[in-house]
Amino acid sequence: MARPSDIRNDELRAQLEAAFVAMRAGRGGEAVKTLAAAYLRFFELFPDAKKETFLFRGFTIPRMMRWPNLGANLKPESAPSGTPEIEFERDRFAASEAMTYYQFVLDEILAKQDADR
Repeated sequence: MARPSDIRNDELRAQLEAAFVAMRAGRGGEAVKTLAAAYLRFFELFPDAKKETFLFRGFTIPRMMRWPNLGANLKPESAPSGTPEIEFERDRFAASEAMTYYQFVLDEILAKQDADR
């Protein structure tokens, strides 16, 4: 099972660890905001990831658009050419929502990190 300790970048690892602590303490909103910041920082550190795409039902879609829009939504017009932005529709998030964001960000970071080896 993937863990934040698998992340080689100190800054991203610290952000995911902080998000995990917030989730465990029942602070889902704080965790999601931390994870959104980590995802945006991920694109600053790995700018080529913004250009990656995947094929979905015959359409080529920017990889970054896989971000789960569960109340912290990636603005489609901000991707992939510009600076990605995440809009928060609310401040409170359930633990399950925070965990979804957590697992997504962790998987994205590790996949890119491992691909760049």
